[in-house]
Amino acid sequence: MSKQTTAPEFVVDVRELVSRPGAHKHVVLEAPLPELATPVARVADGTPVHVDVEIESVVEGLLVTGEVATRATLQCARCLCEFSDDLTVGVRELFALDPAGAEEEGYALLRDDRLPLDTMVRDAVVLAFPSAPLHSADCAGLCTVCGADRNLVDCGHGRQAVDPRWAALAGLGAQLDTADPTSQGPPAGPEPHPEEEDDARP
Repeated sequence: MSKQTTAPEFVVDVRELVSRPGAHKHVVLEAPLPELATPVARVADGTPVHVDVEIESVVEGLLVTGEVATRATLQCARCLCEFSDDLTVGVRELFALDPAGAEEEGYALLRDDRLPLDTMVRDAVVLAFPSAPLHSADCAGLCTVCGADRNLVDCGHGRQAVDPRWAALAGLGAQLDTADPTSQGPPAGPEPHPEEEDDARP
C-alpha cells in the first residue's frame, strides 16, 4: 500500500533469523513516524509510535506478529472539533526474503539482512484510522442554520430545521396532492348501463 520510505528507527537486524526456520526474535521499538494522516485523522509530528512484535523465521520468509500503538488526533465528523485518542492495532505480516517475491513494496528484506518495519507500521496505523470519528457518541453536531456548535450553545434553531437550499420545496408534496383531482375523495364506481337504468324504473 504505502510507498517505501525506510525510517532507520524502524529497521531491525535479523541476520540470526535468515535461513533458520523456527527461530524467533522479540522486538520493541518506539520513535516518531512522519506522514501518518488522512483528511480526518493524523499522528502529530513528534508523537512516538510504539511497536511490540515477534519476528519468526518461516519457510516463506519472515513473519511479523504483534501490536502497533500511538496517540492520534482526530476531527469529529459532526462538530468538527479536534480530540485525541489512543490507537492500538494488531499486525501480522509476511516479509519476503527477496524483494522480487514481495507482494507489496516495503514488505521485503533489505541488504545486509535488515528488516524494514516502517511500511507495515504506516499501513497499520492509517488503515486503523476511523473514517468518521466522533468525540462522543451523543455529539449534537453543528446547527445547519447558523453553524453553532450545539454541544456548547443553544442557538434557538430547531434540530429539524430545513436546509435553506430546500426550503422552496417544503410543502410541494401537499400542493401536488391538492392539485390532483384523483386525491379528492374515494374513486367513483362504474357508471350504470342504460338498460340497467330502465330496469330500475318502476
